[in-house]
Order: sequence, then structure tokens, then C-alpha cells
Amino acid sequence: MPADAPRDDTRPGDTRPDQRRTAPPAPPAAAHERRVALQVGELFGVDVRPSRTFVWLGRRRAGSEAIVALGDPPAVPRRPLEERTVHAGATEITYAGNPAVTVPLSAYRAAREVLRRRAARRDVTKR
Repeated sequence: MPADAPRDDTRPGDTRPDQRRTAPPAPPAAAHERRVALQVGELFGVDVRPSRTFVWLGRRRAGSEAIVALGDPPAVPRRPLEERTVHAGATEITYAGNPAVTVPLSAYRAAREVLRRRAARRDVTKR
């Protein structure tokens, strides 16, 4: 292995920024969507977006996430959103767009979807 090859052999508690593992990037189609992703050490992670939410155990691996749809298809902002990452202890927070807007918007859409499904279920039982 070349000396300049990227290494992924960090040990628990090793917090040197140059050797810290990071979650894989978002899929290319969703790279411009507003999002807030939280990875809690090696335990679990959640990626909240206005159109859907991803949840996984351990480190994020493509295809290992549970996906909760929140109704409408993804809306891509007019201008590209810069993705930023913040580390707080063993927690890694990655966001694109303002988290203070993304989280309430996602909560609103989730509540709206729950109410829509409940109303649809009530309509079916009335017949």
C-alpha cells in the first residue's frame, strides 16, 4: 500500500482529524437537497431531509438505511447548498442548508403525512 494512500484504521477514541472516519457522501442526486445528518459514534445515524428520513445502525453503508418517506418528492434548491461538517466529541453533524429551517420543515411534513394517512385510513373504514 502506498505511503500516501488514505487510511481507515482508526481506533476507538482516536480523534485526530486526519484519521477520523467520516460518513460516506450523500447520493449524487440528493447532494443538493437540504439535509441534516447526525452520526453518533459507531452506534447509529439519522439523515433528516424535508422529503424523507434515513436511519441506520452502526456506520452508514449504502443500502443499509431504513427510509421513511415524508410525502412529496425531493425539492432541489435553486442555488447549490454548501455541505458542512461539525464534530462534537464522537458525534458528527453534516448539514446542507440551515438546520434551523430543515428540521422544522421536515417535522411539519412528517406530521402532515401522518395526518393524511390517518384521514385516508378513516375514509376506508367508513365505507
